[in-house]
Amino acid sequence: MKRFTLLTLCLGMMLSLSPRVTSAAEGQPAAGQKKSVGLIDMAYLFKEYKKFADLRDQLRNDIKGSDDKAKQMGEQLQALQKTLKDGTYKEGTPEYQKIEAQLIAQSTQFEAFRKTQQREYLRRESKIYKDIYMEVVEAVGQYASYYQYDVIIRFSRDGVGETDNAQELIQNMNRQVVWHNQGIDITEAVLKYLNSKYTPTAAAPAGDTTTK
Repeated sequence: MKRFTLLTLCLGMMLSLSPRVTSAAEGQPAAGQKKSVGLIDMAYLFKEYKKFADLRDQLRNDIKGSDDKAKQMGEQLQALQKTLKDGTYKEGTPEYQKIEAQLIAQSTQFEAFRKTQQREYLRRESKIYKDIYMEVVEAVGQYASYYQYDVIIRFSRDGVGETDNAQELIQNMNRQVVWHNQGIDITEAVLKYLNSKYTPTAAAPAGDTTTK
């Protein structure tokens, strides 16, 4: 089952900011001190935001519960196949035909279950990334408005010297922000605000796919 494949797409989008003023933002510049450009590392923020980690863990637990059920269904199919092949019932007899029909029916149910669960988890995964992204954008907008930033640009804190991988090295060398004043990186301030207002809730039992 394809899992957690949306990070590149979600973190590759540019931030669109809505102007809001709030005193909840905590940051480096003093209020009223205008800043033209701010930077935020979205990949780092997603990685360190507790709510995002909790939602992904819950999704993983539900996927595990679904995988366990699928495994059980698969074992039942194998048992039926073995019964048909081991000569217990002669082909063409009513008993054989009954088991054969049962095997076909359960095979259909298994395939439907597998496809349904795959669609459901992909939908939930997409919703997690969308909801967290929109929440981050709102927090960034509040922070930027309060401290009078004109624009916030997504960037990566990873430096060229932090990797020997050729592909990663080329990506780091091609990034838009080559150098920046450390004071315009608002990542930690926004992350601190998001984590401070997040209250974890009790995890639902594994296998419960109900979206809260």
